[in-house]
Amino acid sequence: MPRPFSTRRRSRPNTTKTKKPSLPKELMEVSIYSVGAKGDGLGRDDTGHDFFVPYTVEGDVVKVRVTDKRQDAYIGEVKEIITPSTHRIEAPCPHYTKCGGCNLQHMDEHYYHEWKTHKVIDIIRRSGIIHEMEPAFFGKPSARRRASFAVMKKGKKIIFGFNARSSHRIEEIGNCLLLTPELNALITPLRELLPKIMKQEGRGDIIINFPLESSDIVFSLPGRLEFKAHEHLMAFVEKHNVGRVSWRENGRGEPDTIAQHCAVTTEFSGSSIELPPAPFLQPSKEGEQALVDFALSALNGEKKVLDLYAGCGSFTFALATKSIVHAVESNGAALKALELSAGRAGIGGRITTEVRDLDRQPLMGKELAKYDAVLFDPPRAGAREQAEALAESDIKLIIAISCNPATFGRDAAALLNGGYELEKIMPVDQFTWSDHVEVAAIFRRP
Repeated sequence: MPRPFSTRRRSRPNTTKTKKPSLPKELMEVSIYSVGAKGDGLGRDDTGHDFFVPYTVEGDVVKVRVTDKRQDAYIGEVKEIITPSTHRIEAPCPHYTKCGGCNLQHMDEHYYHEWKTHKVIDIIRRSGIIHEMEPAFFGKPSARRRASFAVMKKGKKIIFGFNARSSHRIEEIGNCLLLTPELNALITPLRELLPKIMKQEGRGDIIINFPLESSDIVFSLPGRLEFKAHEHLMAFVEKHNVGRVSWRENGRGEPDTIAQHCAVTTEFSGSSIELPPAPFLQPSKEGEQALVDFALSALNGEKKVLDLYAGCGSFTFALATKSIVHAVESNGAALKALELSAGRAGIGGRITTEVRDLDRQPLMGKELAKYDAVLFDPPRAGAREQAEALAESDIKLIIAISCNPATFGRDAAALLNGGYELEKIMPVDQFTWSDHVEVAAIFRRP
């Protein structure tokens, strides 16, 4: 029976703003005793009060201005380094602390490597997993082949660069130490192009991939692409040897290809792959190869392998050198690129494909029974439903690649509870000088 309509007057929503906590106005002296999971220094003052202090390292003694409060701890901004830590070095980038891309450039290499490894250890321990780490892969500067730039237009002024830390402010840059020379070479031409094509005020993004020999650029900007702007983009493509330019109006929907000078390709295990706009790729070629080598090291005669969250085939083509592979991916364009490239490479008979949303429809039961091994490489949210289904299967080998140690810990715990044993686990650092770290692991059913 439906509830009768209430005759009581609705109360007005509470519009009272939450009162900000009162903060000390004087500078505080803080001793840093560790570094937290987000890369902020953890410190205390002489009264025992806890602090989070960005851009500090264990052993620093600093004078800070209190800017905010997080639960019972203050957040401090360094105003003076009283005693520098033995682990502190001079940051190599002139934009450091202004640009939000890096937050660990002030650490010496040994401490940085130890911190990244222990971050993985600490996070998976929360899921009840204790295991010795394989030697980590650490990427180098000048290797990042993908970048997402922020853009803002207000009046006639256009600002182009990277977002500042925890802020909408954009730090304008001319060069990034992390990017490949090919990406850095496009920064100035893009800055010069923007006034010609960005006619509407607002914010947007420009995503650039340089997978092998040509770049793929997606403009996600406010407003429609005007005819004159279209002409400027065509000229830009020709002048700067850009492979393809696409436009995503107001940052929504799939990008529309505006101009294409040549195919945008990469290579996976010797096979040439023609990529769709804004493809997902590992951040660096070196990191991709380290992950592929790790995955292949686990295989030993498995005939049929399932590649879940396959993307354009970062692992598919490598797995196909040893086994018959079934690649499953929700992005139809990525999977189509994989399928066509496998055919052109003459290995279409070793690779089959399936478009499927594994979060809503994980492979289960009899579907899994036909495979000898599985590799899964999910997005940051992990593969909760699929991991639970795998835990109930009889598959002998599972290779897990994860860009988020926290969700990896959850998914790994499901596999362990299902009877799998963790054989190897390796931290992977493709995001140099940031607090982000990835994980690769091998599980076997005894």
